[in-house]
Amino acid sequence: MSKFKDLAFPTDGEYSSDDGPDPIEFYLTVFPSSKEVFLKLGYFSSSAIQVLAYGFAPFIARGGKMSIVTNHFLYDRDIELLTVQDGEPRYEAESLRFKDPEWVHAQLSERGQHFLDCLKTLLIAGRLKIVPVKLRPSRMVHYKEGVFIDSDDSKISFTGSCNFTSNGLIENGESLSISRSWLSPSEDAKSVKKLKTILGICAKEDYRYEYLDAAEVLNAALKLGKERTVEDLLEQERTLKLPQSKNLASIFKEYKLGLDKAISSYKISPRFPYASGPRDYQIDAYKSWEANDFCGIFAMATGTGKTITSLNCLLELFQRTASYQAVVLVPTKALIEQWRLEVASFNFRNIISAYSGNSNWRDEVSFLITSLSFDASTSFVLITTYDTITESLLKSVSQLPKSTLLIADEAHNFGRDSIKTKIGDFPFEKRLALSATPKRRFDEEGNTFIEQYFRDAEPYTYAFSMERAIGEGVLCPYEYYPHVVELTPDEMSVYAELSSKLSKIYDHASGVFLNPDFAKILLLERRRVIHKAENKLYKFGEIVTELERYGKLSHAFVYVPEGDDKDGENLLRSYMNIYSLRAPNRRAHHYTSATENRDEVMLQFENENFDTLFSMKCLDEGVDVPRAEVAIFCSSTGNPRQFIQRRGRVLRQHPEKSKAIIHDLIVIPDRSGVHATDHKLEQKLISEELVRVVYFASLARNYYQAMEELTPVAERYDINLYTLQSELGEQ
Repeated sequence: MSKFKDLAFPTDGEYSSDDGPDPIEFYLTVFPSSKEVFLKLGYFSSSAIQVLAYGFAPFIARGGKMSIVTNHFLYDRDIELLTVQDGEPRYEAESLRFKDPEWVHAQLSERGQHFLDCLKTLLIAGRLKIVPVKLRPSRMVHYKEGVFIDSDDSKISFTGSCNFTSNGLIENGESLSISRSWLSPSEDAKSVKKLKTILGICAKEDYRYEYLDAAEVLNAALKLGKERTVEDLLEQERTLKLPQSKNLASIFKEYKLGLDKAISSYKISPRFPYASGPRDYQIDAYKSWEANDFCGIFAMATGTGKTITSLNCLLELFQRTASYQAVVLVPTKALIEQWRLEVASFNFRNIISAYSGNSNWRDEVSFLITSLSFDASTSFVLITTYDTITESLLKSVSQLPKSTLLIADEAHNFGRDSIKTKIGDFPFEKRLALSATPKRRFDEEGNTFIEQYFRDAEPYTYAFSMERAIGEGVLCPYEYYPHVVELTPDEMSVYAELSSKLSKIYDHASGVFLNPDFAKILLLERRRVIHKAENKLYKFGEIVTELERYGKLSHAFVYVPEGDDKDGENLLRSYMNIYSLRAPNRRAHHYTSATENRDEVMLQFENENFDTLFSMKCLDEGVDVPRAEVAIFCSSTGNPRQFIQRRGRVLRQHPEKSKAIIHDLIVIPDRSGVHATDHKLEQKLISEELVRVVYFASLARNYYQAMEELTPVAERYDINLYTLQSELGEQ
């Protein structure tokens, strides 16, 4: 699509049906090339909408938004059309009333129907505003003016003598004057002034007007219009009959050629995958990234659309340069496919997936490098894993254009030693890191490296917290139910022995272990005791029984404790057996690294052929399962990244989901089984375990209930959960 500066206009900015160019030529040229349209009109009749049907679909395909301020009076024919009831016209001056939408629908021409289909598309996408008004006191408005804005924010304002009717636009002798913002400061001032006036009316801040109810008009448009895709609308507009006007034949012929080009361009051009366009916060994220010289970290809660937000940044770059070039790093092969689908949804093409499962990737990358040597603007998106960045791929990556955008998904992986040694070969100037938890645990060196490479630091270029996401409806609300699990006497004996050994190498004064390597081994052994706690299985069974009793066991995730290969398989089997015994009529499936056809398993879960998925770690990073609404955490993870991501998995929005439910198994050892001298260390370790409880409870709908459930347990070790929460908030 052309931008305004590329279009031809009369030198004096004047249109006239007497000596040309004709006013309709202005609309047919400018409307399809606009990003935003603001109209301030007098009459807005049914015959006029048939004229506006031309150019409407290309405007929508361009992502256009429209605001219309219009008089509430219509011609007699339109009053009858829109207000007929029992064969008698019943027009009420206070508002436009569609008394019989079915009858109105029968009177529409194909052009009128196309207009309403387009109108409905804008309404559903939230890109249309209609403001019916009358001048105080009860006077008609006769304005015929407006402002068009393109993707460069260039403005064209117009003032015309013609009413916005088919006669006014086509048949009568009418004139129209325009001002172009890029020609001079005075022309720009005219456009800015008109825009300011219309915006004031749209915001209902102009006291000179009485504002009428637009709800019935909008509701009728929704009912009369048919829901269609943008591509359908473009093809529908192609088939519309043109007005039979010899004087305007050449103008409409030119419009038709432009429409054909628009259809061809739409089919191959990148675009935002949803008709509503990017959300406000995704636009803000891009602007912040742009202001940081196209570098930065997006610290966005799991489920808030980090992938879409980053690809919108790539789309913005495309709209600047007419090409797109990106390298995407992800932690797992499963995420490559998910990213590929998201990239394709933007209509980005030439997607290369570089990983061990794709035997052709080396040839595809080699061909890309050759293509770039002939045309440096060749578009591409290369998706690969952090582990695939080997010498052969590095050699090719180093030859990519410096303007290529590097997107590092789950960017905490970027701080790994194996990655840090390779980054020197990355030529990329545009850099974007994505993570719900950018900080690496116990790795300040890695954290510093990530922040330096992406030229960012807390509070980061853009941050979108889970609290905000839930508050704004991006994620669904949830209820959190912690369940205390006791160790058996035998388990407690092993646990106490390990705690005693840890205490002997713990420096209470400095709060660190004197032998950190040995401490790590002991801590892992202690973690295994908690992971494999026998009573977890019994508590899990009770939860399953309760959920099944109330019909809440569908769309569920179960995170089972991790273990070594054989150990892990046995634990998984034990939990699935308990599930089968307690809910024999439910269907469950495992979703682990050993699961074959995981995509098919996930599809079956989405289609409700499986009620519950059992996993260990495979659902931790990036897997998008919006239908899940129940999560049972049996793994007692103390890793903040894991439990934050796991919570995000179940909070994604879905049309059939009003809230999520999280059940969490908390293993708290009996203090009486721990030696008194080990208390201080044990208090520290238990506090770390309870961090998850505080995180989960803090945003839950049943906050006080969840906190009160664990308060007596925390008090065993002289821990105040509310104090712990306060300390977390200060970090």
